[in-house]
Amino acid sequence: MKIVILAAGYATRLYPRTLTRPKPLLAVAGKPMNDHVLDNLAAISGIERVFIVTNAKFAQQFQNWAEDYVAKKTPLAFTIVNDGSTDDSNKLGAIGDLNLWITCE
Repeated sequence: MKIVILAAGYATRLYPRTLTRPKPLLAVAGKPMNDHVLDNLAAISGIERVFIVTNAKFAQQFQNWAEDYVAKKTPLAFTIVNDGSTDDSNKLGAIGDLNLWITCE
């Protein structure tokens, strides 16, 4: 089973909190939102890989988060997919990002 998390938006309605940090990595109840999601999925057997589709602005932050998550919690395999967008004007949107993941996968 493969998990795909679409996280390439810029969360402009949450500015200034999301100017330098992607929404899925904002802390809720003491840990990033992505941790809550994956903590609940980690117990499911058969997960081959978790793909996070993000943008050029936040790809490195997701890579760092994934490495930290694996080191501290569970040995899930992560692939960070960078859609190459840099702001709202050139983002691919959900369908574009899913297409990117399908063609790269």
